[in-house]
Amino acid sequence: IFRRKTPLSDLPVMVKGNQPTDGGHLILSFEEKCALETHYPTSTTYIKKLVGSHELINGIDRWCLWIRDEDVEKASEIPSIAERILKVKSYRAESPAPSTRSFKGGSHRFIQIQHEPARAILIPEVSSERRVYIPMRFCNDDAVITNKLFGIYNPQPYVLSVVMSRMHMAWVRAVSGRLKSDYSYSSVLCYNTFPFPSISEQRKQEITQCVFRILEERERHSEKTLAELYDPKKMPAGLLEAHQANDEVVERCYRSKPFESDEERLEYLFRLYERMIAEEKEKGTLFEKEKKAKRKSKV
Repeated sequence: IFRRKTPLSDLPVMVKGNQPTDGGHLILSFEEKCALETHYPTSTTYIKKLVGSHELINGIDRWCLWIRDEDVEKASEIPSIAERILKVKSYRAESPAPSTRSFKGGSHRFIQIQHEPARAILIPEVSSERRVYIPMRFCNDDAVITNKLFGIYNPQPYVLSVVMSRMHMAWVRAVSGRLKSDYSYSSVLCYNTFPFPSISEQRKQEITQCVFRILEERERHSEKTLAELYDPKKMPAGLLEAHQANDEVVERCYRSKPFESDEERLEYLFRLYERMIAEEKEKGTLFEKEKKAKRKSKV
């Protein structure tokens, strides 16, 4: 399996989250957020929810300052924010990393911004190997995701069904890295290499219904975190059944005959991977044109 910069299939692009490298000065606890908004109500404009792997899986609420370049002057009129910006500047100036010390983008912002806040699917970088499924979910445009998550921005809902499926999990177990024994998810190894066939709009709609059922089952247990919901020993029966139904529909995208084991799934996926890589290499070549000509002649 080779590292890939773009998805092998028609799935949308996945990117890593945003990296603050701020010494914690752009990050707000619940108490700090409340105090800032109480004393300076206009500060709400510059505060967004912050989500990393730990926050996503354990249901922890954190916030951050998210100040666009054009808003720096106005935001700096708030003393608490101006103080935090100065602390970020000092922290970066003293960093042992040359790239951090030489960063010219401004002390008001994260040092690496991969994407502005938008509706996205969130995938944790690290997840326990005990889980049958890696906990994932949607977020709205009011959340900033950190570099401890991967995001698929503005996706069609069916994409969540695919990446939460047993087919994708079988692939992740085979190709992902490990942090101790936990899965270390990677867009270039796990997602961009994942072989998923082109499917019809009708099939996408069918899969989307599975996503909605999973989300409905989660909502039945809204008091529980994703860590609790996806604990293999405590996973609610209705949620497990919804995932199993989703698995069946996703697997029909590959073939009509059900798979009997993860070994069989992997064998099929690797064969498909090899075929898709070979077809990719032939794109725009005489081999591709010859194949198209042969298909037309048979018709």
